[in-house]
Amino acid sequence: VSGEQGASQEEEMRAVGEDPSGDADDGDQNGPSRVNVGIPKELIPAMRKAFSNLCTSPSGVLFENSLLQVGVKHEYVGAQGRISVFFGNLHSTSLHNFKVKVDQPDHLRMQMQGTQDLLDDGEYDSVGCSVAAKTQAKLMILVEVTAPFDDAPSMRISFDTEEGEHHDYPLRLPLVATCFMEPVNLDPGAFMQRWKSLE
Repeated sequence: VSGEQGASQEEEMRAVGEDPSGDADDGDQNGPSRVNVGIPKELIPAMRKAFSNLCTSPSGVLFENSLLQVGVKHEYVGAQGRISVFFGNLHSTSLHNFKVKVDQPDHLRMQMQGTQDLLDDGEYDSVGCSVAAKTQAKLMILVEVTAPFDDAPSMRISFDTEEGEHHDYPLRLPLVATCFMEPVNLDPGAFMQRWKSLE
């Protein structure tokens, strides 16, 4: 599953046209130019490993570069889970217009709350929040799975730096079907009985 998710993450980055070197946007003739920055290709192997690790670990770092660290803690009981996502500003200045948009597929029932103005509700005038240097924004997600699924939900992070760069990072939450599985302890006799019932 983790390999497929890593590939999906890379495909999504290609699909949205991420340019590792940044893309200069001339804007209007009177306004300042803005540089659009995506996820550099050299970070993709580390992102795959981080995603894979978090599919089986209760906490860890999902993404990190010189500006931002995204940490995740998650726990599950039966069909329900609680996911905490932390967005740490590693930069020396504030990150502005900081917004997070989480995909909500039909098979997952989600309730989300976080730092004020963090969640991108899709409105054009959504301004996002500011994350001061060396501080964090936080997002809490309560989730319930309602049907089988095979794809992790996407999470898009965008923000502006004081240097005039607009960053846009498409990620995936480490929320996969195996998160909702629970082990069963069986003695040898009970195991063989269940095994034979599958024939």
